[in-house]
Amino acid sequence: MFRSISLRSLTILSVAILACLSSTYAQQRFSAGPRVGLNLSTFRGDVTGYKMAPGLTAGAFLMYSSLNHFGISADILYSQRGGKFTGTDPGNIPVEFTQRANYLEIPVALRYFLTLNGNFRPNLFFGPALSIPLSAQIVKQKRGGVDQPDVTNSEAFKNLDLGAFAGFQLNFPGWGARQRFLIDARYNFGLADLTSQPIRGGVGNQNVYNSTVTVTLGYGFGVGPEYRSRYRR
Repeated sequence: MFRSISLRSLTILSVAILACLSSTYAQQRFSAGPRVGLNLSTFRGDVTGYKMAPGLTAGAFLMYSSLNHFGISADILYSQRGGKFTGTDPGNIPVEFTQRANYLEIPVALRYFLTLNGNFRPNLFFGPALSIPLSAQIVKQKRGGVDQPDVTNSEAFKNLDLGAFAGFQLNFPGWGARQRFLIDARYNFGLADLTSQPIRGGVGNQNVYNSTVTVTLGYGFGVGPEYRSRYRR
């Protein structure tokens, strides 16, 4: 009887081990979906008096993940940038305002996934970002504590802006099959002078650059067929 039980147990264990060794993961190569979040942005370079100001970012992404650690993604985003200025005018009267610059942003990220498969696939990423300005305004303006009208100053910004960014992403299973939540945090470091005319708070040659921290929440949907990974459990 003992021999029969042992033989049966050994058989069950062997089948389980073989099943684990031979099983593979279904992996989604392409995914796409919406993304929305918060920008905290300011200006750096030949400017003084600027602090971070909040802004909206929203759009969509397309991501490709290979059957190993690497992937690539591209976004199309509406991105509110700028900064909050506090200082004085030439008459030494206190002035404060928010410089808002609205962009169409196209970041392309190379990604390294820390795990090959499973429900949790965090990744690190970096890449370039091309931004096209849509409009710019000085808003929430006060001079000597008195509210001032908003002013459009789109002409003060160049037609293109180039930046480099890096960050990390966490993702989890979503509500349905082949769906995932994505939490993304990145820093965008402006590489090109963004001004075509002097802006308030600028000094010297006025080489001014964007500096933006972005946190977004995305929701990805699997696109196209799934593939079986050659990596085993």
